[in-house]
Amino acid sequence: MLHAWLVEDLPGGRVRILTQETQIGRPAAALAAERPDPMLNGHQAWLDGLVTAASR
Repeated sequence: MLHAWLVEDLPGGRVRILTQETQIGRPAAALAAERPDPMLNGHQAWLDGLVTAASR
């Protein structure tokens, strides 16, 4: 698994976070076949947590 994050400081006190991931192998294929997708949901939870922390 490889995962990259790009965090950009934008005008107006905003931040943009771009993420990209690649996975190879049987464990990755098994995760991709699950519904709901645990990787997608995990990434969304991480981003939601960042928003919550930044709002404090």
